[in-house]
Amino acid sequence: MTRIIAIAGIGIGVGAISMAHAQDVTLRLALSSSKPHPFNTAADLFAAKVDELSGGNITIEIFPDRQLGDVKELTEGVRFGTVDMTINSSSAMADQLPAIEALQLPFLIDSYEQFAEAVTTPEAQALYADLGSSGAVALTIYEGGMRHFLTVDTKIESMDDFQGLKTRVAPVRLHLDIWNAVGVNPTPMAYGEVYTALETRTIDAVETNISSIEAEKYNEVAKEVLLTGHYMWPGLLMMNKAKYDSLTPEQQEILERAALETVKPQIEALQKFDEDLMAKLEKEDGLSFATPTPELKAKLREAVAPVYEKYVGNHPAIQPFLDVVESLRAGD
Repeated sequence: MTRIIAIAGIGIGVGAISMAHAQDVTLRLALSSSKPHPFNTAADLFAAKVDELSGGNITIEIFPDRQLGDVKELTEGVRFGTVDMTINSSSAMADQLPAIEALQLPFLIDSYEQFAEAVTTPEAQALYADLGSSGAVALTIYEGGMRHFLTVDTKIESMDDFQGLKTRVAPVRLHLDIWNAVGVNPTPMAYGEVYTALETRTIDAVETNISSIEAEKYNEVAKEVLLTGHYMWPGLLMMNKAKYDSLTPEQQEILERAALETVKPQIEALQKFDEDLMAKLEKEDGLSFATPTPELKAKLREAVAPVYEKYVGNHPAIQPFLDVVESLRAGD
């Protein structure tokens, strides 16, 4: 998919697009995540919007909770056509899509609102334009939850408090570089092993999103949260390219519009979910939520500056996206 659509605000018009001679289409959208993961919310919103815009001509069937495979299997399934669509973490795509790493450069995006504005720009869409060569196309970017720093019992108040903490990170080169720069001991580990590792103090900390703290029951074994908001956890809405190319131009437009028009509602729902869940975890489970001081935030930004120097030149689409984010921040 080479065309780029930009939306001024969310909502490009009302009513269904004319589908006079198009056959009904059913597309299978499979996810590795379970409800109430934000990617599932995104899938539900997308399916409803597609139904609305197509007047029922296009149906999105959702298969959550690894019914059709895990992240790797679904990514490969979309590429080879055994699955029509998935929403997959952008970090899992970095090897084949280097530009997408721009979305997780540390301390780049300050808020969910800013993220929603940034990822619906043409500069954001350019980050995934190369995906077509792999047998898939991406329709938009959703969000899985801003990441924070959870420790078993260590209060983080200064850079010294990070030093040497054995911290679970995803096995992604960018994440390893970020956390090495901060000074923790980054420890790649399978997602399903984190709870036991925290419980047994095999690790001291994990960088994670708010929803995972409850979903993975980390709240039972770890109590201190520093709301670093160090990076987002974007998810690409991906579709098999051959399936996309088989649709009429009107059907393609519906999918693209539905994808982009549901970014802001999905992120607004996620922000409220985070706020409500933090209040619950604090009240019912005794978790402590702290905000870094401006001084600590400045030192964290300083520590990770070399990461930008290393990654910004990896793809020509990265710097234009960083410029867009900077302009959004300046406008706040």
